[in-house]
Amino acid sequence: MHRLYLAVVILVLIVAGCSSIGNVRKDNAEDQYETARSLYERGKYFHAAEAFRLMIFNYSGVSYIDSVQYFLGMCYFNDNDYILAVSEFRRLVRNFPTSPLADDGQLMICKCFYLAAPENTGLDQTETNTALTEIKNFIEDFPQSPLIGEAKELLTECRGRITKKLFESGQQYYRMGMYTSARVYFEEIVAEYESPQWRGCALYLLAEIDAKQGKYADAELKLNNFLQAFSGHKWEKKARSKLEKIQTETDHSSVASDTI
Repeated sequence: MHRLYLAVVILVLIVAGCSSIGNVRKDNAEDQYETARSLYERGKYFHAAEAFRLMIFNYSGVSYIDSVQYFLGMCYFNDNDYILAVSEFRRLVRNFPTSPLADDGQLMICKCFYLAAPENTGLDQTETNTALTEIKNFIEDFPQSPLIGEAKELLTECRGRITKKLFESGQQYYRMGMYTSARVYFEEIVAEYESPQWRGCALYLLAEIDAKQGKYADAELKLNNFLQAFSGHKWEKKARSKLEKIQTETDHSSVASDTI
């Protein structure tokens, strides 16, 4: 009986001890989370990142670990360290696919690549192209997300940046008189991209190329399409003038041909 009593007492102490340890760990996790959040809110992102990383290492089982992972990514994002930020947001999306923050994480990946790309479109735009891919993944994976509107706005900005780069490349070939190469870029813009500004410019210069190559009927068709589709475009006046010039020249050619 004495041994049984002693065993019961020991068991009770063990259970109580485990419960106490569990409470301490829970309290410590919550305290550390509040400390990390406080550092984050005060803009101390380096120290906040250290605190969030420590939480992930020590308290990976807490119910809000997805929030910890998200804020770790945000620390790097706000410090403009987009490579590390992408790495942490990918962990969030991969490890917590059902988290309410999964769509936030995917959108932040898109933003990281967009912001990592140089604003000067004359430079390499690999990151912008990657951002486009990530945005398409977001729209496909989270079609009901309340962030879908923001994702589509970012998609438009990325496509605008790529379109501008394509136009500048085509324009460079155009100025060098390399019209076949220029045509490739301008035709891609007209066929693949929505930006009214750059599509209009590309279509106008395609008409100019046609005219320079003696394809007046094609040039006239493109200019008419330009005037119908891009009313108010900055090159509208130039397009009307060019169209009138082509029509006058073709009329004169027809008269001369009839006379002969």
